[in-house]
Amino acid sequence: MSAADTSIRVSRETLRDLEQLRQAFQAQTAEETIRKLIRERRSAALTRLIGSGKGKVSAFSEADRLGSHY
Repeated sequence: MSAADTSIRVSRETLRDLEQLRQAFQAQTAEETIRKLIRERRSAALTRLIGSGKGKVSAFSEADRLGSHY
């Protein structure tokens, strides 16, 4: 461990779940597994946000681009 490393305490159940995820992700370490979970969570959140206007927002017209909608 380097000076920047930090230890965290988790229950045996959480450790078991993390180990199962590590194997499923084919990750080398718990750190790598946690980083993959974070990336997946961020990606899912972005997908939800990007898709939130679907069907509610119309395409821009030429008039919109020219600012003549006033």
